[in-house]
Amino acid sequence: MGQSIPANGQSVPRSTTGARTIVPGIYVPIITFFQDDEEQSLDIETHKEHILYMARGGVHGFVCQGSTAEAVALTFDERAQIIRATREVLDKNGFEHVTIIAGAAGQSTKEAVSLATQAGEVGADAIISLMPSFFWNCLNAESLESYYVELADKSPLPVIIYSYPGVSAGLELTSDSIHRLAKHKNIFGIKQTDHNVGKMARIVYDNPGFFVLGGASDYLLGALAVGASGTITGLANLFPRLCVHLFDLYHKSISVSPAPKTVVEALSEARTLQGAMSSAEWPMLSGGIPSIKYACKYFLGRGGIPRRPVPESNDEVKRRIEKGLQPLADMEAKLAKGLPLF
Repeated sequence: MGQSIPANGQSVPRSTTGARTIVPGIYVPIITFFQDDEEQSLDIETHKEHILYMARGGVHGFVCQGSTAEAVALTFDERAQIIRATREVLDKNGFEHVTIIAGAAGQSTKEAVSLATQAGEVGADAIISLMPSFFWNCLNAESLESYYVELADKSPLPVIIYSYPGVSAGLELTSDSIHRLAKHKNIFGIKQTDHNVGKMARIVYDNPGFFVLGGASDYLLGALAVGASGTITGLANLFPRLCVHLFDLYHKSISVSPAPKTVVEALSEARTLQGAMSSAEWPMLSGGIPSIKYACKYFLGRGGIPRRPVPESNDEVKRRIEKGLQPLADMEAKLAKGLPLF
């Protein structure tokens, strides 16, 4: 398992269940598997197989019903099935300590609260909520803040703010809004998928103990360097050991116990690995959900196509993914065998 070292000595928030601690590290936004039938029904058995693959790779937790999971295409009951199946397979295989964060985004506060309540009933430890944006031209800073405050007041689980302007009509909370929300006793973190490392540094500095996560792994080293607690990255669906290894290398490089030479070597390897990950990850990131599902199918033998009407990747994108991610697949295989990467 990867190390669970609090960033900057921050206190680690606990879920309201009291059973599991939400620790700094690598969190995976799980893709959703569908059967090849007319309804594109959930493929729960493949889902469980995938969860075990990543858990054995050392990840620190999972995100169900995030953007990568095609949450907007899932029914209320399907969301419950996925969370329940995730908790079940983890508990049955010795991963009782691994946490589950459930997506609870709605276009109304009422809907988000319903999803948060459901998540608590079926085994999640926290929720992550994207701001509503359909009526984007009617929303302002005050209304967005009030959304998170009411959700946090009524949610049975701790709340993570999900900042993703790219899918929220460009809406984004300011640093001042986040500073106010961070004071709420049931809002303990934020996922920054605006990919703004400078803003992460500001949030970490201004809000000691706040759980700041990046939204990808292609800048993980930079995020950790400014005090982020880790990342929620789709790449860990494919290469969990590699993502955890980079997280661990960073903490090794800032540890006071290794000899100076060891620190330099760890930082050098971390920089090289970050460069390789950033370069290779782009073909998948640029292609969206179809690309990550094809990548999983190609490298892991499971993935499939998105739920209709989203199409699968075209042949040109598929070839780019195969070529671009192969170096990371080779590194993942080395780590699985206990071999050095470089």
